Amino acid sequence: MAQPKSLWKDIWQMDMTLLYNLRFWSLTLLRLFLGFTFAYHGALRLFVPSNLAGSAAYFSQVGIPLPGVSVYVFGAVELIAGILLFLGLLVRWSALAAMLEMLYIFFAVHLKNGFLVGNNGYEFVLLLIAALLVVLVNGAGHLSLGKLLKS
Repeated sequence: MAQPKSLWKDIWQMDMTLLYNLRFWSLTLLRLFLGFTFAYHGALRLFVPSNLAGSAAYFSQVGIPLPGVSVYVFGAVELIAGILLFLGLLVRWSALAAMLEMLYIFFAVHLKNGFLVGNNGYEFVLLLIAALLVVLVNGAGHLSLGKLLKS
């Protein structure tokens, strides 16, 4: 029979191995969530006429330059980066593109409104930036089309 000290050491080692293996799957889940979120928002912005007009009006209201053009650029970045993130292709480039867009939005729109998202603050934007940074630094995780194509 194993001594209690050894048993705890074995359990701790099992937990650490499990956590290490889950690290890559958690990256996959985070990437999938980010990809879906960005692609969904980009598709809504670009393909729903009332959302396109509403986004352009909002961009104008908050001072984003050339709102009629910017709405297409932002929508395209969100849609393309979102799809690529979801599929696991060009993950680091996609995360970087989405993160640069969110950084612009952070400083241009949300920072002056404080933290809370209910006040049009930067709470959610900052969370997206942090999540994109994790994907940028760590890659796609275990399950990605990019890994399948390299095999």
